[in-house]
Amino acid sequence: MRLTILALLIGCTAARAADVSPIEMQGFVDLRGVAVDSSLPSFVHGGLGLLPFDEEHEGMQSGRFVLDDNGPLTDTLRAQITAIATAAEDEQNPVDLTEAYVEWRPYPQSHWRWRGKLGAFYPPVSLENRGVGWQSPYSISSSAINTWIGEEVRSVGLELSATSVGASRGRDLDVGAVVGVYEWNDPMGVLLFQRGWSLHDRATPIFGGVRRPFRMSDHDRYIGFSREIDDRPGYYGGLEAQWRGRHVLRVLHYDNRGDTAQMGYADDAWLSRFDAIGARIALPSDLVFIAQALQGDTAVGPSADGRGMLIADFRAWFVLGSYSFAKHRMTVRHDRMHVESTRGAEMFESGQRAHAWTVAYQYEHDDHWLGAAELLTISGTLSQRELIGEPAAATERQLQLVLRYSF
Repeated sequence: MRLTILALLIGCTAARAADVSPIEMQGFVDLRGVAVDSSLPSFVHGGLGLLPFDEEHEGMQSGRFVLDDNGPLTDTLRAQITAIATAAEDEQNPVDLTEAYVEWRPYPQSHWRWRGKLGAFYPPVSLENRGVGWQSPYSISSSAINTWIGEEVRSVGLELSATSVGASRGRDLDVGAVVGVYEWNDPMGVLLFQRGWSLHDRATPIFGGVRRPFRMSDHDRYIGFSREIDDRPGYYGGLEAQWRGRHVLRVLHYDNRGDTAQMGYADDAWLSRFDAIGARIALPSDLVFIAQALQGDTAVGPSADGRGMLIADFRAWFVLGSYSFAKHRMTVRHDRMHVESTRGAEMFESGQRAHAWTVAYQYEHDDHWLGAAELLTISGTLSQRELIGEPAAATERQLQLVLRYSF
């Protein structure tokens, strides 16, 4: 079913290119210089370091090539396909997709604006990741919350939203609601349970995966998140208020309804749920503030009460301030992260208490060229490290210099 949906989307895009309108493309490619101060191997290479790079993988690094293809299919239908390509040795697929969906926007008949999505897409959690390829325009790395959304949380299904536009009624406030029903997200939660929160800009592709920190054999080297194991659809629902098109308040509840008793070939079904709340304030002086918090739990394994054999609670929050002037942007962000086993710690203890600071600078030379520098520090404890003979406490630092060409 998932492959059928994605094939249909790609076919629709090709039809649009031939019969409806020119393909509207945008994207970027970047080159990075990386310096790391950490003795821990990165989770990207099978370790329990929380940075995407480590001391064995620093220096000049090829970045990512991201391509967005979006535009109209008909007067009321649009298509969106985001492809990524990388030369990194750890990637499961060198070329893959991160989103692929058709969006329906009917002509408004009243102050209500309706919108529907069908395909594979991110749920509407982030107020930070608004750029091409779901990148953050404020920094290189995303917050811990939105890093995790890019890693584990993808919806393959249907979303419907409705917004009451205040301007059509003489008001400054828009209010809306969204609901989504999806499948193919049953392993969601395993990475957060095994490795904890991290901060970076890597997004797990639809057909790819992430290195598994703890594995039984070479057959389960990667965690693949777009899998359906228990044949139970998940859902999410949320509300949003937007004041004068600048200030946004958003809340969302997400539940993948995983059956913890169901087991797959390489991954089991995880029951993962969370609540998220966030606000973005954009001031006329080109000063932006974002605050977001997320709290939930994840569970796996058969149990008498059906709640799961292993259960961990998780929560995180961040505050971000960003100021742009002329061609420059400065951003500071602070993250707090927490994971705690509440059942089954004697079998596998998942525990993390950490905080992070991110300081970023960007210089936009013109519409195509961007230079950026980012210093990221993560400090705290991760109890899982003790299982492989490493100290739980660590401080990791990373400096990235990026040269990006956008088109």
